[in-house]
Amino acid sequence: MLLLEVADVIRSRLGEPTVTALARRFAPGGTCLTCADRLGTGPLSVRAYRGDDGIVTLIAYHVGCAASAWLEAGPAAMPCGTWAAATTGAMLPVIVARTRRLRRGRAQAQALPVMLVRPSLEVTRVRPVAMGEAVDADREDYCGLGFTDPGPSFDACRLPCIGQAWVLRNGDHLLACAAVGGRAWFAPMHRRPLADLVTGCRGIMVGITCDWDPAELSVEVQLLDAAVADGELLLGWAPLAHK
Repeated sequence: MLLLEVADVIRSRLGEPTVTALARRFAPGGTCLTCADRLGTGPLSVRAYRGDDGIVTLIAYHVGCAASAWLEAGPAAMPCGTWAAATTGAMLPVIVARTRRLRRGRAQAQALPVMLVRPSLEVTRVRPVAMGEAVDADREDYCGLGFTDPGPSFDACRLPCIGQAWVLRNGDHLLACAAVGGRAWFAPMHRRPLADLVTGCRGIMVGITCDWDPAELSVEVQLLDAAVADGELLLGWAPLAHK
């Protein structure tokens, strides 16, 4: 995890549990808002910006670019947004969608295409609920878009349809693309069978994580299973767009 410098005022207003969680919310591949360079693995400084809606936006900077502080105003410019995504196939007890809506029925383990998305590597948001206590506003936002926490009793039959998906060709590479609530992500599919699986299932499962590296989850089956069971992955089904 990254080493963070966090001002005492941020700790007192948001609470230690929130501050501790920040070490997993930022990633080396993020962008420093001040210098536009990669955050990297060195110590980072965290600034908190309280918006008019009460939501606190926390942004990571290089220590030498911006000192940690609490500010009662938004940043002069928001980062364009560095995100990460990866695709994989997972064996899950689901009913594969054959229409725009998932059908109920007898679930059995079968291969399902999954796009894992980490929406931001340098920005996270929380909603203060009391002095020294805050909740994850990013999670609330994505739940508002239709994503859900399936928990340990995973059943994709109850997953909502969110957004749309496409399979695109970029030169010799195939890309899985998903768009949800005005946000769009894409990731390469390194194996043709995975692209065929997306086509056969007529969609792709989108998993949102604010703490995990999508590339790591895509190759570590046990980590992916644990993230789902622990509620650290919000899921939704993106059906293929009609041509």
